[in-house]
Amino acid sequence: MRILVIGGTGNVGGRTVARLRESGHEAVPAARNPGPGPGGLALDLGTIGDRTHDFEGFDAAFLITPLGPEETEIGLAAVKALRDAGVGRIVYLGIHNLEAMRAIPHFETKVPIKQAVFDRASDCVLEANFFFQNDLMALPAMTGAGIYPLPVGTTGVWSVDAADIARAAARALTLPDWAGRAVPVCGPERLTGPAIAADWGAALGREVAYGGDDVEPFVGQMRGVIPGMTDWMAEDMAIMMKVTQEMGCPATPDDLAASENVVGAPLTTHRAFVHRTLEETTP
Repeated sequence: MRILVIGGTGNVGGRTVARLRESGHEAVPAARNPGPGPGGLALDLGTIGDRTHDFEGFDAAFLITPLGPEETEIGLAAVKALRDAGVGRIVYLGIHNLEAMRAIPHFETKVPIKQAVFDRASDCVLEANFFFQNDLMALPAMTGAGIYPLPVGTTGVWSVDAADIARAAARALTLPDWAGRAVPVCGPERLTGPAIAADWGAALGREVAYGGDDVEPFVGQMRGVIPGMTDWMAEDMAIMMKVTQEMGCPATPDDLAASENVVGAPLTTHRAFVHRTLEETTP
C-alpha cells in the first residue's frame, strides 16, 4: 500500500512511517520539513486545502493535526482534500475521552474533525490517552532536583507509549478491522503523579518526588522549555492539567482490551518505557 502520514516526522508520525516501511509498505511522511531522506512531501498545513493533487494515488492516510486554535480548520480542510483526492481510508489521531474532556481547548478543536471523519464508513479514529513521552519534559528535573514536576494529579491517567500508538496506526491503516470505529489506545495501568515519580525513582536509583498539583509554576517553567510556546498553548496546558486533576483520563477494561487488539501486542508498561528511555539516553 502507498500511505501518506501527515505529521510524519513527529513523535507518533515518525514511528508510524518506520513501522509501515518495516512491513513493506510505501510510507510517505508529509510535514513542513519532511527531512533529508527520499520520499517525503513538504507540506504547509495552512495551505492543505489547496494540495489535493499531491494526495492523489495514496491508498490511505494517517492524519495528525497540529495543536493550536486553527486545528479545526486545518483538520477539516485535510479530510476534504484527502477525500477529493480519492484516498480510500483515513485514520485520524484523536484523543481518549474527547467529548467528556472537551473543556480543554485542544480537545474541543478535535471534536468537529472526528465528526467529519465519521461521515465515511471506511475511516477510523484512534483515541489516544496521555503519552508516556510527556515524561521526557521532566527528565532534567528528575535527574537534577529529584522532582517529577508534571501536575497530573492523583485521579489517574492510562498513559500510553507513542510506539504502541504507531503500531495501532499501522494496523488500522492496512487492515479493515477498525473501519467506522473510534478505537481507544490506552496504556495498561492507572498512573498518578506519585506513581510516575516512583517508577522513575526506582529506575534512577534515587528518590524522585511528585512536585504537587500547583499548575501555574509548571506552565511557567514550560514556557522556558518548549520553543515557540504561545499564550494559547500555555492556557491550554493549564486547563488540561486542572481538568486532568479533577477527572483523570480513565480507561475501562473494554478500553484496554480494544487497545491491545488494535496494537496487536501486549501494551507497554510505564516501567518498561522508563527503563527503555534510560537505556537509550544514558551514555
